[in-house]
Amino acid sequence: MKRMNRSSGYLAAVLTVAGCCAPALRAAGVTQLKDEAGKTIVEYIVEAPANVAPAGATDPARQVGVIFCFQEHGNPTGTDLYPVRESLKRLGLSDNFILLAAHSQDPAGKMAPEDQVAFLKLLNWAEKNFPINRRRVYMYGKGEGAKISGEFAVMHPDVVTAAISYSWGWWSMPSELEKPIDMVNSAAEFYLVLGLRDLTHHLTTVRDTYERLRAKGYHTIYREFEELGDRSYHPTSNDDAISWATRLRNKNIPPSAEEMTLLQAFSKGTPAPESGYYPSLALVGGVPAGEVLQKLFVSSDATVRAAAAETCSHGIFGEATSAALGKLLGDPSPPVRNAALRAIASYANWRSPAAQQVLIQRATDQSLDLDARLDATDGLVQAVKLQAAGVPQDPPMFKALVSLLDEKGKNEPLHAAAYIALAPIRPYIIGGSGAGQFPPDGGWEKWLDKITTEQAGDGMYYRVCGTAGSSRTGGAPVDLFCAGGDWVSKNPAKAFQAALKAAQAGYVPAQEVVGMMYAVGKGVQQDYHEAAKWFLTAAEAGNPRAAANYAGAGRSGLYNLRADTELGARWAKFLASHPEYSPVPGR
Repeated sequence: MKRMNRSSGYLAAVLTVAGCCAPALRAAGVTQLKDEAGKTIVEYIVEAPANVAPAGATDPARQVGVIFCFQEHGNPTGTDLYPVRESLKRLGLSDNFILLAAHSQDPAGKMAPEDQVAFLKLLNWAEKNFPINRRRVYMYGKGEGAKISGEFAVMHPDVVTAAISYSWGWWSMPSELEKPIDMVNSAAEFYLVLGLRDLTHHLTTVRDTYERLRAKGYHTIYREFEELGDRSYHPTSNDDAISWATRLRNKNIPPSAEEMTLLQAFSKGTPAPESGYYPSLALVGGVPAGEVLQKLFVSSDATVRAAAAETCSHGIFGEATSAALGKLLGDPSPPVRNAALRAIASYANWRSPAAQQVLIQRATDQSLDLDARLDATDGLVQAVKLQAAGVPQDPPMFKALVSLLDEKGKNEPLHAAAYIALAPIRPYIIGGSGAGQFPPDGGWEKWLDKITTEQAGDGMYYRVCGTAGSSRTGGAPVDLFCAGGDWVSKNPAKAFQAALKAAQAGYVPAQEVVGMMYAVGKGVQQDYHEAAKWFLTAAEAGNPRAAANYAGAGRSGLYNLRADTELGARWAKFLASHPEYSPVPGR
């Protein structure tokens, strides 16, 4: 098989591996990684920068990251290298990454758990042949490739920093039985993309995956695009996703000794910026480099503060650094403010709560001067661009922009900025006596309530609860449910037991929540069969979320729900009166 587009700055290295130790050869095509007995472990293609340093190089500036590129089943190995390769070119990052495309052990390309073992061996092989930095390992996949990318990342956060997926989802997740996963400090992060011209059952599967990732608590950026079909070449989302992912560093792998040396150089005095920022801090990245940046933010030298702020446009350094960066929006130096605004807007686009909050606060603070508010509003406009055209994941940003519509007449530039940001949501009529642009049906407040409820997920059901786990209704089942509200993020097992008692007592919202906790392994061993039982019970009692989630559970592959005749009969009866939940063609 010939490799696509040899004109890039990458060279495909074909290696015949015995004992995983053979040196790289620069040639094109698919080859096999073999064990010492000559048995094929995995079929793969590797693309490396032409002037990559030798394996074992420890200088972080000479090391490279790895992006695994997994294709849809039935497609040749390497099909989805092209979107990543082209995006890296556009971003000027081609020399910084090895691309690895791999095929599952199934000839048809279906991924199985044992493939994860093979891909780990492929990564180990790559580390022996290239100067890999293990803090910079990422996944990219389409279709079945999206499934392995996501599953690999949730199961191996000590290996994978972030995963980008197109056109499909996954179901396996680690169970949280007592100790919760620290989503901020140890979990991998995710970027899901759905094209609305994709196959219908792909639409439902990707949306179901987003629903479960949100319920689990993973940091997830979710995009929908009207123009995209069942492909992963899409420059808008490719560049946004790869820019985001490659700025992250693995949270579970500490900086190397050489990376620590780069950080320690700042304790001896501040080095001069290069090209207006500190490349060494961007290279190390993550919270450790962020701690250095926070000290530079308060330097008495405006040039240092500006370079530190500009560095944040080249890396992601954790929420504490984002919050500290936000303070520079009020810096007396215009270059510092401008650099901080550029980075904060990007962070808000990638769903940093600290970045979003500082933009919201400054945009809506009428005590600030107009220019300061306009800067923050412009940051919000940039941050909501992809959400406004797709899924509004972060309602507080939209609420702030809606509030700025009232500034018409007083501060027209604020109104104009908010108006254009919200344009994709606003119905419009071109021509005729009824021409114009209008608020959403029912008005902006109704729309805000709708998206706030949608993005809360199952968390919406805990709104009936007051402080300390008490409910506002006083009903016994709801009190059982609310007793676990404070434990969801602290002790998932206690939260699950509280919800289970309420569900068994007939409290319908708890039945939906228990189903989701089984589905994602929150406080209980992941079990899609038990999840389906509770989803269907809640659906039969009139809960629409549970009905949609039962339909999604049927695709899990973790339990053959269609083989359960009792559930099948109940579901068929439910569908007879609720045809809107009927399986779509190909489902």
